[in-house]
Amino acid sequence: MHDTDLDTDSTLADPLSGMDLYELFDALPDALLLVNDRGRVLLANSAAQHIFGYGENELCKLEVEMLIPSRFREHHRSYLNAFFIHPQKRAMGDGRGLVLLRQDGQELMVDIGLSPITLQGSSCVLVSLHPANRRHQAEQALRTSEERLLLAKEAAGLGIFDYDCHRGVIHCDKRLCELWGSEAGEVMTHEAFLAAIHSNDRLPYQVALEKAMNPEGDGRLHMEFRVINAIDNIERWIVILGRVHFESGVAKRLVGIVRDIAERKMLEKNLLAQRAEAETFFGQQVAVRTASAIAHQLNSPLTAISIYSEVALRAVQSGSIDSDKVKHALESCVTQAQFAGRSLHELLAFLQKGETKTEALNINEVVMAALAYARDEGSGEFTLSLDLQPDLPTVRANRMQIQKVILNLMKNAAEAIQVANVNASAATIAIRTENLVEKSVVMVTVQDNGPGFDQETVKHIFEPFFTTKPTGIGIGLPICRALVEANGGYLWVDTDYHQGARFHFTLPFAQS
Repeated sequence: MHDTDLDTDSTLADPLSGMDLYELFDALPDALLLVNDRGRVLLANSAAQHIFGYGENELCKLEVEMLIPSRFREHHRSYLNAFFIHPQKRAMGDGRGLVLLRQDGQELMVDIGLSPITLQGSSCVLVSLHPANRRHQAEQALRTSEERLLLAKEAAGLGIFDYDCHRGVIHCDKRLCELWGSEAGEVMTHEAFLAAIHSNDRLPYQVALEKAMNPEGDGRLHMEFRVINAIDNIERWIVILGRVHFESGVAKRLVGIVRDIAERKMLEKNLLAQRAEAETFFGQQVAVRTASAIAHQLNSPLTAISIYSEVALRAVQSGSIDSDKVKHALESCVTQAQFAGRSLHELLAFLQKGETKTEALNINEVVMAALAYARDEGSGEFTLSLDLQPDLPTVRANRMQIQKVILNLMKNAAEAIQVANVNASAATIAIRTENLVEKSVVMVTVQDNGPGFDQETVKHIFEPFFTTKPTGIGIGLPICRALVEANGGYLWVDTDYHQGARFHFTLPFAQS
């Protein structure tokens, strides 16, 4: 480990002759070299020997320049002399790492610390070495990752936020501030963040946020909503994706991203309009084919009934009644009528085949899901009012069928408001849920402030093929009533409500 023939460096022999000092030097975990003012290695501990790939005592007597790649040796002597002119403890390389040479010729990047030492009037320097390869590789990997993330962020137009749940403040990047129209810099209150969200989307956002901050959930926040920019007043569709971090079961931080999806929403709106047009055409075709099938099944027996009835009528009118003929004619009428009835029931049974699968549902969650679909379909401009009674009993129903009923009622309400040219700021659709304990049902109410119905319309509103819409086919409400009844409930229109239209439907408790 040490030089046994120090020659002109014999001044170090006495102070380093104690074995305890050598053992201590050798036992230190950091790689250490002791170098004199002429650049000669006097001592090297085991850690240094291992780093440079030398055996015991092989580093001693070497010139320290031999541990430096040849391309860097030219200036080394001047650096060494400069150090001993003003010896002081310092690091070399400014944290960038320096390149040294192993015995096998491989280069090694290290961080170097220099500490001046004076032994019996002779100036030396204690060199500490720390391999920097892993650190630099990690730093380079981090820089590369950050650069890639920045490029992806800019390409996707992402905004990044960090919500301090305890203090109620949100740290935002520049992109999020641009989307929100915030001039407050990179920090805004949660109230300001919430105020920019469209009034109809604010409650669904708060519900989603509360769910994400529930420690019993997965902590994920993912939804789409509209934001009104405070500067240009432009409405933008935003998607938010975040993850809540908990400490001791309490939400601490919500970190996530937001992205402007206005172009995607415009494309979806166009596709939805095309789909609605296709569905209307398809519905008309279904109605035509169904009516044709019913007509085909009934035409033959009805024709026979007509003929037999005419035979019986003529017999009665002639005054000479042949009772056998009249009896045969009437019996044939009965037979054909029964045949027509059976055919009709068989056809309806075929069209309605399939068992309705039901489950225990939280009706408020079904309403919120239907609202999400309604927002995606762009059902028009109106103010949404929700009055959802908390802690409702679960109901027994088919989830998709009940969502379809709510969606259809909302769609009808939105179309009625548009037809009536109700001002967008005054247009309102209200949805309420309540527990009718005495009847063991939950009631859902959907009402609007459109033109409503006159008494004659109310009489026929649930009849198939009756419609007040120019392009309607009159099967929406009959189907809705049939779906509700298939789930054990009832759907009706409130005839006493005159400020628009109000529909109610009920569903039975899952356990009564």
